Amino acid sequence: MRFVAPDEWCPSDGIQLDQDSLDVVRSHVSQAVQAGPGAGKTELLAQRAAFLLQTNTCTAPKKILAISFKRDAAKNLKERVAKRVGPELSGRFDSYTFDAFAKGLLDRFREGLPDWIQPSRNYEVSFPDWKIWKEFGDRPNLVAPFDQETFNQDTVKNGHAYLGRTPSPFPMNRPQPASAVEAMTLGWWTNQLSRSPQTLTFDMVKTLAQTIIHLNPPIKRAFLNSYTHVFLDEFQDTTLPQYAMLKEIFCGSQSILTAVGDNKQLIMTFAGATSERFRQFSTDFSAQNVALASNFRSNKRIVDIVNSMAKAIEPNSITVNCSKTADPIPTISDGIVAFPSDDDERKGLAEFIFREIENGSLNANDFIVLVRQKADDHENDGLRAAFEKEGLVLRNEARTIGESGISLQDLSSEPLAQAVVLFIQVATGDRRYRAYLDLVQLMSTSHGSMSERSAEQFGLEQILRKAKKAFDELASSSDGSFSWDVLVNLITTQLGEDKLRRLAQEYKNPERVSKIKNGIAAFLAECSEGAKTWQEVVDRYQGVNQVRLMTVHKSKGLEAHTIIFFSLKDSSFYYRADMDEEALAFFVAVSRAEQRVFFTRGHGGIVTLEPLYDLLTQAGVPNILAFP
Repeated sequence: MRFVAPDEWCPSDGIQLDQDSLDVVRSHVSQAVQAGPGAGKTELLAQRAAFLLQTNTCTAPKKILAISFKRDAAKNLKERVAKRVGPELSGRFDSYTFDAFAKGLLDRFREGLPDWIQPSRNYEVSFPDWKIWKEFGDRPNLVAPFDQETFNQDTVKNGHAYLGRTPSPFPMNRPQPASAVEAMTLGWWTNQLSRSPQTLTFDMVKTLAQTIIHLNPPIKRAFLNSYTHVFLDEFQDTTLPQYAMLKEIFCGSQSILTAVGDNKQLIMTFAGATSERFRQFSTDFSAQNVALASNFRSNKRIVDIVNSMAKAIEPNSITVNCSKTADPIPTISDGIVAFPSDDDERKGLAEFIFREIENGSLNANDFIVLVRQKADDHENDGLRAAFEKEGLVLRNEARTIGESGISLQDLSSEPLAQAVVLFIQVATGDRRYRAYLDLVQLMSTSHGSMSERSAEQFGLEQILRKAKKAFDELASSSDGSFSWDVLVNLITTQLGEDKLRRLAQEYKNPERVSKIKNGIAAFLAECSEGAKTWQEVVDRYQGVNQVRLMTVHKSKGLEAHTIIFFSLKDSSFYYRADMDEEALAFFVAVSRAEQRVFFTRGHGGIVTLEPLYDLLTQAGVPNILAFP
């Protein structure tokens, strides 16, 4: 492998970086990089990976570890790096979510745990709901002197994974509880490890990962020897258990960490994220603080709105520069539209989007409709009907599919779901996309030599031929044996259950895999209703020519030509909404827009939301009589 001298290295794929971004890419020290929306944070990390690998600054065979909050972000970063540096170098770039990284560590080194908290090899990851938290809190079955204690569901949820107020590793021997809450925590662990199979939440997994590192210095040294550089994406949303695990491994080491995020886009406060995380990181890791001031996403008017809101939320925030100064700004780029009734609001929105599409300049995917919460209620209270009247398809990304318990947006990001749909495209001869190459890339696991990768690809080709034959036989059957459940099972069986389980750590949990497969089958069944071709089914599944509806929290990382914040009134928000947190969520919503952003409200008061309207007034967002 021929490497490039550091002073001769240039950003790949024609990417243009300003000097501040270039300095981050070339840095030899840990940095806390705060960058606003549209700053290209993911691309910044991809280019830094390219620099470290192509110049051998990350000395072979050492690796880069990237940890993201969301699975699709981890996947996106991995794909970008592979595109920038090729398969050989990208084999030294490991990209995980916090959950996947912690679980991988536990699965490899669980025998380094004390017997009293060591799970069996076949443990499963659980996702308790409020009923389970409440049921345990009502009857924790603790021993004296805590045998009469009960706990509310929030206490159980927030305190189940670790002892004390902050995440910390467990000791070698089971401790005696010093308080009722500690007795509850230990009781929860006993309860979960007494099950068959044993069950752990992801926060419990992180505590065990932290404990493994703390009690086993050789394992810690192995990680530090492997990873000389660490990337942390969307760092502002890092929770306490995640940060504690990270700190246990890398604090005080020679590894160079790059944390990238934006406190103004903090949306995970309910999960323990805090605006102090960057300051804590800078102190713990002696990191330089860097602020990037470019927005590559939005036009100048949107950037002006974002800057105004940022100053109101955080007076010391830097002013962001618009990189699209040459872009023409629409005649009406923003505004607040008040309607006399909720029906008029729904009707007006649907008619506006229909007109825009009819004019030919935009398509349905250029719009995102955001709501604060309860997207299902908005959809079922007439919004879907208003869209259907205009011949539009509203895609509620927040709704649960069938009985799977999985939202459409989460289902769409599941690697298993992607594999099934890609295979349908391959099997039905859909040549509009690069489905075959994407499927092979998704299912490939080898990062070895060229011959090893060629051998694996040949094996995959053999599997796909066999699977396509079985698919054709089922799809053309006339004996009534066809069903979407049967089809999904056939595809996953033919592709190889073992190989598919490697796509995600949680796929080792059969119950989780079953739910995902049920969700895929249920949604394919929906998409097939009235469809005349396989291509039409796939397009519906993938959301082609559909207007997306989602909550603000789920819009993170997305962007669209036109953003509409729908139903901006008191009754659409939480009863006891924290306006400081709502301002952050509001900021996230506005910053998704590339060219236009609008706010609508029908009948209802805006007393509680007055601070949000003040933000819009300060930014010069006008009241307009109707959509343009």
